[in-house]
Amino acid sequence: MADLLLDTHACLFALAAPRKLGRRARRLLDEADQRGRNVWIPAVAVAEVVMLKELGRTDLGLPALARACEQTCWQFLPMDLPQVDEFAALAAIRDPFDRFIVAASRCVGAKLVSRDAALADLGLVDVVW
Repeated sequence: MADLLLDTHACLFALAAPRKLGRRARRLLDEADQRGRNVWIPAVAVAEVVMLKELGRTDLGLPALARACEQTCWQFLPMDLPQVDEFAALAAIRDPFDRFIVAASRCVGAKLVSRDAALADLGLVDVVW
């Protein structure tokens, strides 16, 4: 099983409402936790969670993400120059958050946990939901 990388909504659903995740995504996250596989939370998803909290669209914030990293196999993935280089090569993705998330997924070679069918249709990363 490959590592997983959570997009913003997958991260929020996994924390607050796991039933909203797709069955395959839930199963892979459970398996990752049982087997100690990496589940990455990219820096840009953390920034988006902060923004969503500021806008009142979620009650979750940095403390919930930090607890998840302490209690599970989830790990914070800092943004680095290779991710920014990959971002530059993904001009077809207009949304900057999606673009950085796909870049992060490609850089660490992880399956992207996302319900975004448009990202799956691009075929740039293996998207699971």
